[in-house]
Amino acid sequence: MKNKVTIMVIPNAEKSIKQWKFNIAIAFIILIGLIVINISLLLNTITSKVTSDNLTSENSLLEENLLMTQDKIELLQNINSNKTEEIKELKNSLKASNEFMVARLSEMEQTQAYVTQLVTLFNKETNSDIKAPISRSFNRATDTAQEQSAELSADEVLLSDINALITNDEISVIIAEQTQAYNDLTEKLEKQLSYLVARPDFYPTKGTYSSPFGYRKDPITGKTTKHNGIDISNKVGTAIYAAGSGVVTFAGYDGNFGNVMIIDHGYGYESVYAHCKTLLFSPGDSVDKGTQVALMGNSGRTTGPHLHFEIRYNGTPINPLKLLDQ
Repeated sequence: MKNKVTIMVIPNAEKSIKQWKFNIAIAFIILIGLIVINISLLLNTITSKVTSDNLTSENSLLEENLLMTQDKIELLQNINSNKTEEIKELKNSLKASNEFMVARLSEMEQTQAYVTQLVTLFNKETNSDIKAPISRSFNRATDTAQEQSAELSADEVLLSDINALITNDEISVIIAEQTQAYNDLTEKLEKQLSYLVARPDFYPTKGTYSSPFGYRKDPITGKTTKHNGIDISNKVGTAIYAAGSGVVTFAGYDGNFGNVMIIDHGYGYESVYAHCKTLLFSPGDSVDKGTQVALMGNSGRTTGPHLHFEIRYNGTPINPLKLLDQ
């Protein structure tokens, strides 16, 4: 019994006591085994705890990285959205610029056609040989960019459109300069044409040149008096025409002149048509050069049917032949 170890199990009172006897060496081995098992379990528990802590830390780090990545993705999405809006606005700007350019080119072409018409009319009126200005040619960069777009990437197309917009800005400056030059020339020609149309140089009637401008022997009194116009004789009812465009300032009976019409042509010029049978316009009416304004007669102080025709410049009578002969 000295080298034995007894293990007893004491149940409740109703059952008998159980006991086992082991050799002390075997008992020691069992004890050592249990200790080793407990140590192994303890080490495993500690290792599991450390691993769990590490995994928890790594999981937290991954969550933080995931949140940062999500924030970056959201930021990139916002940037992409803003860039998309900017590209959309830029394309709209390019479209508007192209439409503006087309309108300006069309306007310039219309202006050029009008200037050419004015130059032609001016040359006809003055027997001049002025050449109509020739417009500068332009390359429509936008159309070229659109033709090349099929072979380019989206970024390259956008850059090409931007270059086209820059080119259009430069063309716009050229168009503005040329349009201004056209407008200046148009204004100058219109003034010249307005003067030429108003200038009383159109022969007022057909007939015989019967009395000159200046001092002459009065056909009624026989005295030498100044004749402020010229006389053109013909039969009663011969058409009388406006010598230039203007506005009728007087149309009625005036003593020695009989039925007389006065037309203000502007630029200091007036024309007088006296001894008429019939006046066809009233004061305030506008008349064009060459328009029939009266019929020849012998009203007033006269020796026979004729037109007494005067031209006044700044109120002073001048020799009509100086204008009519030119």
